[in-house]
Amino acid sequence: MLSMTGFGSGLYENDRWAVEVFVKSLNGKNLDVFIRSNHNLFSLEFSVRRLVREFVKRGTVNLHIDVRRKGLVEPVSLENLFTNINLFKILRERLNLSVSDDTVLQLAVKFSEAPKEEIDPSLEEALLCALTDALKELLLRRSEEGEHIKKDMEERLKRIEELLENILANRETVYEKVKKRVLEKAEELGISENRGVVLNEISLILSKMDVEEEINRFRTHLKKSRELMLSSEDVGRKLEFIFQEMHREITTLSNKLPELSSFAVEIKTEIDRLKQQVANVE
Repeated sequence: MLSMTGFGSGLYENDRWAVEVFVKSLNGKNLDVFIRSNHNLFSLEFSVRRLVREFVKRGTVNLHIDVRRKGLVEPVSLENLFTNINLFKILRERLNLSVSDDTVLQLAVKFSEAPKEEIDPSLEEALLCALTDALKELLLRRSEEGEHIKKDMEERLKRIEELLENILANRETVYEKVKKRVLEKAEELGISENRGVVLNEISLILSKMDVEEEINRFRTHLKKSRELMLSSEDVGRKLEFIFQEMHREITTLSNKLPELSSFAVEIKTEIDRLKQQVANVE
């Protein structure tokens, strides 16, 4: 079981580039990836998002990518700069323009800028390697946090089972009290307890109070919850659904056996805490 919260970092260098990636993930209903970088990586965005999806299935993922190029990069072509300066001087003289040398230089620089380089394979290699390392660390952190969440959830499931056993241990006492009230009422009315009307009344009331079906379904949900919690895949949504069903079953049980509602309230409290925890699970 994996948490949706975690962090990671990765650094990779080759002959031309040094790339450092920081990744942080938070809770989210779906997978959302946000990318920030000091370098234009638009053409690599698809590859970055595809790689993130290989590691993360759900959550909000924030990436910060720092790119540093090794070696000096000339902002302008010096050869073109000298050529353009001479060209603008000739134009100034022939057209008799009052243009300063500073303006000539600015124009020459503008038209002599080195062409923007396309993303080269060495940068893509450095980026994806650094990102892979960062995502591996993120996955490790999410797994560690997932273990803490699982431990807490296991303790709450155990507590729920104890409370459910208390309900089972006390329900026969509740049934006996119901029988006793019906028989006392029949005695007040002068009706024999062996009369069919009395027996039918007892049977009808007890059938309305029968919670065997709810208890069986509740136990099935408990078993399925533990099975899912052992998985390393994305189980958050499935657990959310199961806990919602558990809440529904215990509500029905409480309505049928209001005398034992104190146990049901405690179970609902534990289920609510489970739902809070599973909101952090992928």
